[in-house]
Amino acid sequence: MRRAFVGAAVAALAVCGALAAVARPADGPAAAGATTRAAAPAAVTPTTTATAFNPTDAAWLQLLLPMTEQNVRLAELTAERATGPGLRALATEIAAAGRADLGRLQELTRFGGVSGDNPHTGHDMPGFTTPTEYAEAQRATGADFDRYADLHLRQYLTQSVRLADSESTSGSAPAARQLAGDLRRTRAAQLARLGP
Repeated sequence: MRRAFVGAAVAALAVCGALAAVARPADGPAAAGATTRAAAPAAVTPTTTATAFNPTDAAWLQLLLPMTEQNVRLAELTAERATGPGLRALATEIAAAGRADLGRLQELTRFGGVSGDNPHTGHDMPGFTTPTEYAEAQRATGADFDRYADLHLRQYLTQSVRLADSESTSGSAPAARQLAGDLRRTRAAQLARLGP
């Protein structure tokens, strides 16, 4: 079921991007500012107007915010409970980066005039740690906990990279595309550290 949602989520972002590309002229404000980048990657420095946000930008933010919130909780739990020092250290890094990412995502959501509503509430989607899965993680111990945490953190990082790629390809707001690129680099590096 989750695989179907992966395809559906990525396809929805791609369709939104394609529709937005057809709807806006190539020489419009989004295209003119598409190469503009903020000087400091640690903060969102809006370089475009809120009207330049297309449906892909909005969908990406509405999906990534709750997904990141849920997985920061799991990463914090993993940082406390993992038996493997490498997993514990990586989880600490994922949690810290996730908290910083949340600030940037929330700032960009406000700037873009994107609704803070979570249209994905109750959905069992790849990369989301559901309340049931979090409760299962809380009950697990030792090596079982490590395997469980590794699995769910891996799913989160993998889905984050996929969604960032879709935003980078189909989004129109330069600030959103910049943030997607930043998140992709960070999360791909974290995923590589989890190993095969």
